Amino acid sequence: MRRSAALVPLCLLICMVVGCDFSGQPPPLPTVANVQAGQTAIYLTKNAPPPGFEQSVQFPQIDANLGELPGWHYTVSLSFDGVFSGSSDRAQGSLNADVYSNESSGDRRVLLKASGAAFGLQQDRNVEGVRLGNDYYLVDANRVCTRIQHPDTSQQVADLKAGTLIGGIKSATPMGERKTDNKVDIWEYSFTPENVNPPTLQMGSAGKLTVAAGDLWVAPSAKAVWQYTITLDAENVLLQGDRPLTGQIRATYQLVETGVQYNIAIPYGC
Repeated sequence: MRRSAALVPLCLLICMVVGCDFSGQPPPLPTVANVQAGQTAIYLTKNAPPPGFEQSVQFPQIDANLGELPGWHYTVSLSFDGVFSGSSDRAQGSLNADVYSNESSGDRRVLLKASGAAFGLQQDRNVEGVRLGNDYYLVDANRVCTRIQHPDTSQQVADLKAGTLIGGIKSATPMGERKTDNKVDIWEYSFTPENVNPPTLQMGSAGKLTVAAGDLWVAPSAKAVWQYTITLDAENVLLQGDRPLTGQIRATYQLVETGVQYNIAIPYGC
């Protein structure tokens, strides 16, 4: 403001020298700078993701691109809170998995915990699945290990994938927010409900899923999603039980680390 005030007498002096005509319409006022917009632009530029991630990202399966890394570890969960459809009977449940992989050798280890009537379980289920190349092993809830002779790889615990369990994002755009988590730089992205790939669930009569909330953080250094949450309002859907559910589903995904080679071995007892 002080600079603008100082310019007034200077402008009058110039007009007197060159013979300005004040008899007509007054000259248009100079455009006033939008300070807030300017600050926002500077902030967004300062916090813009690196090249290749500055426009949009696509992760239709939330664990996409991890196969390009030598090793990684993530956690994924799916939980439900609501009722059995058509009743007031409470229905809750959760499924949590720790997934480790050495991509170069094809070794995988999955620690899976499931509980709750929403998943059709009367008691908690804690199991471990291991894949060493083409060999599969399963440690059941009683801690008994079995080598699976003729595995159906689509149904093996060791092959559980976050993208299959909770879906992903078709397209998302940067929000200009960044932070560091576990020494990894990550950026936040926004997405619309129509760009959500929801978990693949069986629908009952008039069943539907509606996106209620969600967030997405991406690690460009790994070319992968680092954090993801999605909350869905569900009506007449089936998880793993045989009774339809109505309530809220929440899914979470966290990439814990990458570039690590894990000691994945035959489970004890096999």
